[in-house]
Amino acid sequence: MVRSWRRRNWIWLVAGTEDGVWAARQLLALSVPVRVQVVSPGACRAYGPLTANPAFQCQAMALTPGDVHRVLAGPTPPTLVVDATHPFALRITRTLHAACSASAIPYLRLQRPQLEPGAATVVDRLEAVQDLGPSSLLTAVGSRSLARLVGWHGPQRTAARILPTATALQQALAAGLPPERIAPLQPVSTSHGEIHLPSDPGTSLEAALCRHWAVDVVLARQSGGTPERHWHRVCAALGVSLWLLLRPEEPGGMAGCTRETLSRRVQECLQNPRP
Repeated sequence: MVRSWRRRNWIWLVAGTEDGVWAARQLLALSVPVRVQVVSPGACRAYGPLTANPAFQCQAMALTPGDVHRVLAGPTPPTLVVDATHPFALRITRTLHAACSASAIPYLRLQRPQLEPGAATVVDRLEAVQDLGPSSLLTAVGSRSLARLVGWHGPQRTAARILPTATALQQALAAGLPPERIAPLQPVSTSHGEIHLPSDPGTSLEAALCRHWAVDVVLARQSGGTPERHWHRVCAALGVSLWLLLRPEEPGGMAGCTRETLSRRVQECLQNPRP
């Protein structure tokens, strides 16, 4: 641990990659040490050149409530917690918010914008896609839901884009999907925080998957991030129906910020630290 971590002021950024890499850069520009917490070592690699900064640290581990408590109650607790986790990761958001409230440590929730649904069908629960008839479905909502989706549509009418992890692949195979209908790929988002998407969505890997599996319906999440934007473009280019799982409502009473207001809100917190 470098000397800067012995100071009182440091920020704990709990994040993924798309919002996390961007937020880490903004926070480091304020000349305050930043520790980012991600789920996997692969996510740490997305932070690329930032890892050479002595004021930056990346830790990979799925947090439990006990882990959060140990960080906030430690001998050098963070001055501020910035929550830039995925909008669907409500469990960790609730844990962080409650723990910060109990510890009197300022908490900021980085909120993604809500995209217009356009031609997409927004559904509030997974069961809404049970009755798609003979349609061929490509799901990009994670591997935990695959058992139900395959049960409803069958292994030959369901295909999945999943994370390239052993757990996700095990869950996809256990759900009954044949290997040739599984695409273990990183989400469409960033390389070291930079977004790289083809100007023509019809030439993208996602479009190729839709053609390969003769997909009629894509099921994705209303995440407000690059993957959702990309699926809108791909489905429009191919004439494929896009169904989106409604973004869950976040807990009330949280101090929130946007990309436009993050730096200002953080500076306010740092100028008025907890007693």
